[in-house]
Parts: sequence; C-alpha cells; structure tokens
Amino acid sequence: MPSLSDLPGPAPMPVVGWWGNVVRFFGDPIGYMAPLAAEYGPLVRFARGREGPVLIREATYGPVLGFSPACAQTVWGQSGTYHITRVPGPRYDPSFQRITAGLFSMNDDRHRKHRRLIQPAFHKTRIEGYHGAMVSLTRRAVEGWRAGQVHDLSGEMTPLTLSVANKALFGLDPTPGVLSLGEGIQGVAELLITPAALVPVDLPYTPRRRLIERCAQMEKDLRAIIAHKRTEPPGDDVLATLLATRDEDGGFLTDDELIGQLFVLFFAGHDTTRSAIAWTLFLLSQHPQTQNDLQGELTSVLGGDALRLEDLPRLPLLDRVVKESLRLFTPAPFTARITVVPTTLEGVDLQVGTEVILSPYCLHRLPDLYPEPQRFRPSRWEKLDPTPFEYAPFGAGARMCIGAGFATMELKVVLSLLVQRFSFELAPGAVIDRKTTIVLSPKHGMPLRLRPPGAAVQTGMVRGNVREMVDLPS
Repeated sequence: MPSLSDLPGPAPMPVVGWWGNVVRFFGDPIGYMAPLAAEYGPLVRFARGREGPVLIREATYGPVLGFSPACAQTVWGQSGTYHITRVPGPRYDPSFQRITAGLFSMNDDRHRKHRRLIQPAFHKTRIEGYHGAMVSLTRRAVEGWRAGQVHDLSGEMTPLTLSVANKALFGLDPTPGVLSLGEGIQGVAELLITPAALVPVDLPYTPRRRLIERCAQMEKDLRAIIAHKRTEPPGDDVLATLLATRDEDGGFLTDDELIGQLFVLFFAGHDTTRSAIAWTLFLLSQHPQTQNDLQGELTSVLGGDALRLEDLPRLPLLDRVVKESLRLFTPAPFTARITVVPTTLEGVDLQVGTEVILSPYCLHRLPDLYPEPQRFRPSRWEKLDPTPFEYAPFGAGARMCIGAGFATMELKVVLSLLVQRFSFELAPGAVIDRKTTIVLSPKHGMPLRLRPPGAAVQTGMVRGNVREMVDLPS
C-alpha cells in the first residue's frame, strides 16, 4: 500500500526549500492549495522532501492535503482517529490555557460531553428566540445609511455582528463597554493566529507578551460576566442556558470551562457572519439581475418589513443566494487534524502524528460536483442536493460548527433588511483581495456604494485576486 512519500506534491521552493512553502502557505493558503488541487488531485503532499508541522505543532509527518468528498468523509467522520489540537501559543500561561480550551480544541469523550452541555443553547427554539435582537440591532446599525454613500461592508458589519453576539451569548445590549468586550475577544483571536505571536519570546512589547496580557484581561472580563449572570434571574441567552444545563449525570460546566467555551463561541459566532455578509453583497453587486430578482422576492413577501421565521419557506431565492455565497466564499476555507492511530486515507498509509489539512474551499470547486464551479449561480441549488461531505461551509460530522443554524439565520435576517433598502455597487477603484487567517475575509475591506432599490449598477470594475476565486464581468 502506498505511503505518504509516494504521494505527488510540489517541489520545495528554490534556495529557501521547504520553509519557503510554509511561508507561501501562511501568506495565502488559498493561493497555495487551489493550484495543488487542480494539478495533483484529491490527495497531495504539502511539499516533497522534508516533513513536519505546519498548522499543528505536535505533528511529525505530513502535511497531506485532502480535497475530495471521500477525504472529508473519512477525516470528519472518524473523529476518534483524526484529532484536533489547540492553537499554538504560550502553554505555560494559565489564562491562555483556559481561553483556548473551548469546544473546537476538544476530542473524544470530553468533546462529546461538552457538546451535549452546549447543544441546548443552540436548539432551534433557542435560535428563533434571538431573531428579534438580530432585527432591532440591524435596523439600528443602518439607520443613518443613505443612497449615494459608500460604506465598507466588511468593517461596518463588525459592530453589528459583535452586538448580536453580545446579546445572544451574554444578554448584553450594545454599549461602549460591551462592544469593547467583543473587540477584546477579537483582538485575542487575531493574535492567536499572528505568526509573530508564535515566536516564543516573552519580553515587553513583543506580540507574545501582548497575547499573554490580553488573555489575562479577557479571562478577567469573562469571569466578571459569569459572576454577574449568576446573580440575575434566569435568561434566554447562551450563558444563562449554559449555567442552567446539566447532563444526565448531573454534570455541568465549571467557570474555567465556561471561559474557553464562551471565547470560541463568541469569535466563531460573529466573525464568520461578518465576512459572509460582505462577500454576499459583493456577489450581488456584480450580478445585478440576481440582486434585482432578490429585491423583488423580498419586497413581495416582506413588503419592506423584517424577515419573519415563518417567511423563510417563501424565500427560495434568498436561500439559494446564501448557499451559493457560502460555497464560493467558505468562511473557514481550511481545517487541520492529526492522526492519533495508524490509518489509511484514500488508500495511503498514514502513521501516527500525520498532519492532515482539508479544504472545504477546494471541495466546493470540484467541477464534477459543481459544474462551472467559479460561477455565481444560485439557480444550481434548485436541483442540487449534495451530501454533508460535498457541501460543508460549516464543516460536517460530529464536529460540525454548533452555531451553524444561528449564523445562517443572522445572515438571512441582515441580508433581507439591507437588500430591501438598497442596491449595492462596488466603489470605483476598489481592490478586492482575500485575507485568510481562520476566516476568509476581504483584505482591504468591501467598499460598496448604496443605490436606491432597483437602480442600475455598474459592474466589471473589480481589481484584485478575487478574480481568481469567482468569474466576474470584465
């Protein structure tokens, strides 16, 4: 049976060798992976020659890159064989340890126990209870917007999604102090994925020291919120639900465990939605017929009002637009696992300690699954019914994002309000490049001009490497 060394893959970079490939990957993961998927097929070596960790520092072998539904089903479907690990950082720091000990870094029985305890907070009825807050906060965020203005729909959605996350997670209304809490969580998350913060130099003013200080402050803030929440009558926010939840054995989440869960739920619950809103409006700006058709559907069903949950079955185009946007601009374009037992993947032997990187971004562009994969075609979803391992914007299997339903509802609520009020046109001179850390975002923001609903919008003005990701008018 073939082994990892038998797999095809790119050569090491000239002069700098294997480390040059690592630098290229971190500089632009999509730009590194997408050509490999096209050239070599479903299973690829990260680079020929040297092996070692790229995303998981405990890895000994690999990485191997998987781009097929079969790879996704094996890796995501065998969570006992393919483990996830914490983000790298100062493991000696107790605040860092607690902040990064959330659901997304747990495995096996511990993961199953914590997911069972968290799941009630994201039950369908609970998610529906957040609908009113999403509507009111969206209206407040855009009440001063007027046709003719240019807004950065990536940057300006950040306060909105932070406010929604604060309200849903903690029951807190948006105030400067509350928004700074969300901004603090965002700051810690960004440092966690900043290469300079991974350098083990803990001196004043270094990124590593800033990470340690921010983790300590974040833990202090979260503990204060938890303590205050215990003094309040029971509420319907996520934290209140977590404090009240017990498993079948009477187990519950300790304060230390809540710290890690709240941190990761907050980050995952706002940043992916912010990015998805920006990319969806960009796609609509470049496809004015779809934008007009969606405005027509929303106006005929909602009449200018906010989306109600009972309206969703009557909004098929909205659903297709969201699905197609998440296909093209998958919020988390790659994910990594490490093998903890010897196994095989696509007929290739993998030893213990092999790093495996999956790419939903590349999976969503397989032409056999998605004809004309680079085109924005919401109509494809009229008949398309992929398996969970063929279409996975929020992952799949036992580790599928627990907040997927929450994020999808927020995305539809926000879009339904914005698209009824305005048509969106890309601002002249805009450069739309990608930035991929954990979440796929527009690197320079998303400057869009507001037009009256149904107004003619100009297309074909796009510059930047977004043109490598989707076919656009010339």
